[in-house]
Amino acid sequence: MKKLLSILFLLGLCFIPVPVHAAESGSLIVRTVAARLHSDKTITVTETLRLRLPGHDDYELFLNLPDNSQMKAEKVKLISEQAVLDPQWNRVQFNRDTDVELQLEYTLQLFQDENDQADTLTLNLASSPLDLPTEQLHVELQLDPELHRDNWILDCGQSGNQCRYGEGRWQDQTFVFDSDQVLDYQAVNLTLNFDEGTFASAPVYSWPFRYTLWRVEIEVLPQMDLQVHQEIQWLRQSDDLDPMLDLFLGWPSYPDAQLKEVAISDPMLEVSKYGFLKLPDTQAAELTLDYRIELTSLPDQWRLNFDDTMNQAQIDRLEVTVRMPQDLEVTTDFYHVLDYEDHKKMTMDRSEDGKLLHLSSTQALTGDDRVSLTIKIPYSMQRVMRGATGFWSMFAIGVLLAAGLFRGLNRSAKRRAVGELPNGVNPVQAALLTHRQAEGEMLAAVIVNWAARDYIQIQMDAQTLRLFRRRSLIHQPPWEKQFMHSLFQLGDGNSVTAEEISQRGQACVQQAWHQAQSEAAQWRHPGLSGLRWLLMLLSVLPPVILLWMQVQQTYRLVLAILLGGGLLRLSFILGSRILARKQGKKGSRIQFAGLALLWLILLEWAMEYFVLRSLPLAISYFSMAAVQVLLVPMKPLNPEGLRLRQQAVQWRQDLKQMPDKKLDEWLERDPEYALKSYGYARTLNVADVWEKRFYPRVLPLLETVVDAGGQPERIWVLDELYDRLQHCLKNE
Repeated sequence: MKKLLSILFLLGLCFIPVPVHAAESGSLIVRTVAARLHSDKTITVTETLRLRLPGHDDYELFLNLPDNSQMKAEKVKLISEQAVLDPQWNRVQFNRDTDVELQLEYTLQLFQDENDQADTLTLNLASSPLDLPTEQLHVELQLDPELHRDNWILDCGQSGNQCRYGEGRWQDQTFVFDSDQVLDYQAVNLTLNFDEGTFASAPVYSWPFRYTLWRVEIEVLPQMDLQVHQEIQWLRQSDDLDPMLDLFLGWPSYPDAQLKEVAISDPMLEVSKYGFLKLPDTQAAELTLDYRIELTSLPDQWRLNFDDTMNQAQIDRLEVTVRMPQDLEVTTDFYHVLDYEDHKKMTMDRSEDGKLLHLSSTQALTGDDRVSLTIKIPYSMQRVMRGATGFWSMFAIGVLLAAGLFRGLNRSAKRRAVGELPNGVNPVQAALLTHRQAEGEMLAAVIVNWAARDYIQIQMDAQTLRLFRRRSLIHQPPWEKQFMHSLFQLGDGNSVTAEEISQRGQACVQQAWHQAQSEAAQWRHPGLSGLRWLLMLLSVLPPVILLWMQVQQTYRLVLAILLGGGLLRLSFILGSRILARKQGKKGSRIQFAGLALLWLILLEWAMEYFVLRSLPLAISYFSMAAVQVLLVPMKPLNPEGLRLRQQAVQWRQDLKQMPDKKLDEWLERDPEYALKSYGYARTLNVADVWEKRFYPRVLPLLETVVDAGGQPERIWVLDELYDRLQHCLKNE
């Protein structure tokens, strides 16, 4: 009970809230702004800021000053003994003081519009340079004497010049604003209109990058992939950023889609797998791009953007042509492009059959303009893709489950006493039932088993080895009785030497071995063997069909045959290697791991080249490999065969796991237990385990294995005996 309470107490401590510095934030107590508007459309600004900050080390904030196509902050300077400005990252680092005062000086360059708003400017007075809540704001905006305002409006989210966040008023050429509540991301927009031509000398904003021509031709393929051709004439107008081109043009992008067969007119340029192309470092460039965008998922639409917002690019001339296999549903999104009919920057034409769409610009598009096209993927196409791939992937999983169930049911659940030797099968039959590596020399284990059962006596010394018959076999299978009879006929009928067996016994050994293998076939289940082959063949069907569906869309027949055939072959090899290991054949684990790695590499290539159904393809191949691994090493048996195999398998496991106390009980019950189990240990490939379990123990002498003087031998002569018997039985 005390231990339980201790655990509950410790768990309770886990839920006690702990202060976290990241959750703390500061605030602007007072923000005072003194600004002056000049005729060149610049504003010199001095801000005095009083801040309350959290009291821990290394506190920092980021400076958020305008930098866009409307205005840009320049000549930024921070004056304070309590903070420093990192101009590279616009980061303000403070010391440990909680009350901080600093002065910020900068110049705002407002850019001239090219339309009717050229003599109008709008300023958000409440925009904090440090993105902190402002408790008290005081702003004074003074106009140069030569500036004559026409009208003005203070917009705080309601009509009229009344503002709910504070009071704004004019004092001669100065506009004054004082807040009366905390400002936290609220907008206080002051709009001023001046006489026409007031800001004639103000500069026009130059976008960092500029397309003099951007021509895009897109063909929507029947499987909803895109074939794309682009022609680009491009100018660099700024060195601030490295321009990148997104070849996906929007969404889907990687990993929902992949680029294929990319051809670029400049061979020095490369595209990343994410679809980004780094444009040349030169001031001007002309490029031609051809590639295909293949779907790797099942989206419901293509959303294509023909505005390079990533590079803040101006587009002088844009032409887009889209060819579709049928009349697909298409929608457009022209933000800032079609605000007014007289300012219409884009035109769109569509053919009568709906299969051809053409977009073209009527004037230059700025970095603020948005041109997007959405192509709806028909539900019937989604259903076909989902239905076909979904059916075959589920079919593959179903075959795998059936194979697992088939393997699980093809075994006997009846368990015998721990350590009980197999009954009704000799060591060779046990090897054949468990699919171990079986050879004629294994008949040596049968001879040792005869000695253990007191059917023969074996006399051995350094030079000779002789078998003496004691009694005839009674309940053993016919082939074993015939083997004993033929073996002793090589001698005088009641005894035979190893030399006589080696010289004249090859026909006898071969006949016994073939009869043992033929008799083992009686335990096979012909109906289940056919079902095993059927399941193995059905597991191959889903990957073959899915790959064929890809071939129909990509026309990569040779590649599909190579990858599909390689994966199928490797799956059979992996299953055969597992069978070989079960048979006791020594195999390199590194080699097996290498084959498995090669299988995964081929699967990755198949998914790389045939991406539309990569997940179902992976599921089908994994299922196929798992079925081969499960069923190739398996040979279905009838109920009697299952019962006998279970005895051999269980004893093999018991020898490894049986407690010493249980083993001692068997030795007390049957002093010949070690000798009787030796032949099974050799044919079931656990001879090393047998030695570890029995050699350290004090065991009785072997009454049926004697030396030249007729004295019983010790247990450790069995290895020498077995090797000598194997040598004389070996078919050379």
